[in-house]
Amino acid sequence: MQRFEAALNHETPDYVPISLFGGIFEVHFVPGMDVVRYGTSGANMAKAHIAFYETIGGDNIYCLSDMGLIVQGWGVRMKLPTEPDIHMALGKFPVKEPGDWEKLEVLDPRVDGRMRLYLDACKICHDKYGDRVPIGVSLPSPITTTTHVCSMEEVMVHMMMEPDALKKGLVTITQTVADFINECVANGAYFAGYLTTRASKEITTVEQYREFGAPSDEEVFKKTPGMVHIPHICGVEPMFEVVEDYKKKFKNVKAISWWDRGAKPNLKEAKAKYGKSLCLMAGIDHTNTLATGTPAEIDAEIKDACMTGMQGSGLILAPGCEVSPKTPWDNMKAAISAARKYGKY
Repeated sequence: MQRFEAALNHETPDYVPISLFGGIFEVHFVPGMDVVRYGTSGANMAKAHIAFYETIGGDNIYCLSDMGLIVQGWGVRMKLPTEPDIHMALGKFPVKEPGDWEKLEVLDPRVDGRMRLYLDACKICHDKYGDRVPIGVSLPSPITTTTHVCSMEEVMVHMMMEPDALKKGLVTITQTVADFINECVANGAYFAGYLTTRASKEITTVEQYREFGAPSDEEVFKKTPGMVHIPHICGVEPMFEVVEDYKKKFKNVKAISWWDRGAKPNLKEAKAKYGKSLCLMAGIDHTNTLATGTPAEIDAEIKDACMTGMQGSGLILAPGCEVSPKTPWDNMKAAISAARKYGKY
């Protein structure tokens, strides 16, 4: 926890922390576990997190499941995987017409959807490790959530043609997300991988995001003072300027997570422009090096990331999104080993 907090606050830790987005990769660390068992039981989720953490290592535990945890409470039907290592997928959407946004009701994270999974998993992990290990939850921002209760194409149409209807839905979704986050904190969560995935310029314009995404994000940050927020944007043109504005306004917004090996800016560019204000959570290519590279290639990549981003603190080594379930275990261990080799202050 001290290492993770120091990096977030631009203080000097002993080592650069490393955070691995295990997700459904972690089912492989528990005999007999599969994606459905993992995604429908908080106890199973915690068991997988603990097994992953104690086998591979790293500097946090990160609860990460599919995108249905919240929206099943609004009637989204899930598609179960037909083969191993595939997420449960979003199925039928309840919002089809502009008027449907107003029909959404604020959900109770303790009973609606599958939000209870994170609450149970966080509590089990926190009971085991206390405040020694930072526990995170990955959950979508309100505007990202709109694309989980309605098709992306329709949401974009509503932005342009029915903005007032969409904004009514966002009010309900925002309160639900805030309530969910606060319940996670009450059960031991320290940070949120806050999925601002629509804040990427190949999806929305900066003007669109500032109108439809940012007000809800800011309301969430204001209503969840006990949670450390790390906005995560896995697109190729993440809106750093928006996240930097959040950091200036809210003490609990600390960092940005993005795919620096495949997006703009890269780590060197981000360090130069934003490194004094935002902690940068990046450095590992989960799509290529980590998934299919050799331990030597992973070693070289993490050395490069440390040399590029660790000066002055404010760096957490991490992949740009969820690790592929096909990633070799030896590669994960190589990443941890390299972080300790090259990340010492």
